[in-house]
Amino acid sequence: MTHFWKSRLLALAAALLPLAASAQAPAGKVQLGVVTALTGPLAAPGVFQMNGFKLAVEEINANGGITVAGRKYQVELKVYDTRANPSEGASAMQRLATVDKVPVVLGELSSGVAAAIAPIAQDYTMPLILTVPTGPNLTEQGNPYLFRVNANNLQLNQALAEFLSKQGWSPISFVAWNNDAGRGGVIGIKELMPAATKDGYVGYFNVGEVDFASHISNIRNSKSQAVMLFMDEEPGSLAIKQIRDAGLKVQMVGTLAMGSDRFLKRLDAQRLDGMVQYNAFPPNADVPRIKNFSQRYKAKYGEEAHGFAAQSYDGVMVAVAAMQAAGTVSNGKAIRDALAKVDHQGVIGRIKFDAKGQASPAVYVTQWCANGSRSILYPENLKAGCGAG
Repeated sequence: MTHFWKSRLLALAAALLPLAASAQAPAGKVQLGVVTALTGPLAAPGVFQMNGFKLAVEEINANGGITVAGRKYQVELKVYDTRANPSEGASAMQRLATVDKVPVVLGELSSGVAAAIAPIAQDYTMPLILTVPTGPNLTEQGNPYLFRVNANNLQLNQALAEFLSKQGWSPISFVAWNNDAGRGGVIGIKELMPAATKDGYVGYFNVGEVDFASHISNIRNSKSQAVMLFMDEEPGSLAIKQIRDAGLKVQMVGTLAMGSDRFLKRLDAQRLDGMVQYNAFPPNADVPRIKNFSQRYKAKYGEEAHGFAAQSYDGVMVAVAAMQAAGTVSNGKAIRDALAKVDHQGVIGRIKFDAKGQASPAVYVTQWCANGSRSILYPENLKAGCGAG
């Protein structure tokens, strides 16, 4: 072989070497931070949130991971338990930013914890995607690194008030948690109700209280036709049982936590029959994106899909879409800018953030039926009978 051809072959081999190395290189890994309540008073809804995160990551990785700037990555979750405590949430965020150095954080459950960790996200230019907290003020602080996939209390209340205004239930009473979420919920819904709706009794309870007898007496004395319960699963089931066992014939209105099969297991169909609640994700709706997710969720976890899980699944997908659009798994500012432009068709519907970082997903009102299934009452275009909700 002549010196000329030997030189050409050596040059060609050198040129192909990086391509061969790249083709054989193992996929990288990218960690997404997660802050949620794994223990403590909000541990039960925390399970749904984690189920959504884990299902999304499992499906992404089963399909080969994600490709960012031409490189393949497997996705992992770095999870910290906040126990619904703001100080523990802040500590976890600091660690995710300074030790784990994750590009994005997902979570939380408590609006109070979310308020404590959001400034840290901004300080470290690390986008925070909320998938459950509903406090409206969270996206009113001018924090460009905060995004929320789920509807806030104002959006939920607007949908519920529109539905309630057509029912003619008056007076309406309220029993709510004695915290910002509970008091804010009561104030918000009352402001949206028609002027003709009379106020009934308004009462608040602290975490851990189990006796609602005094509230029931006051609701009865107010001659209310309906009572709204701003609370989650555990106190909600206790309040409903005590209201029904007291023979109080009043229309009950609940929250997101009271519209799932999991909640039905705490009570029975007879006590829930006729109760309505706003809902972020009716798992049995005849909508392809909802049906497909619900089937996959049930196959994985052996139970009915939940709105918190659907929202959290979409949160992961939005984070991934932003990293791909930004072309980076490390530059928080570039990922933030990509999040601001995301237009994602998710399980809960279209996710597109406004200038404050708030998405506007659909809100539903479902009603419990005597057989333990649910119907969809709102919005009108998706109204469907028992078994659809």
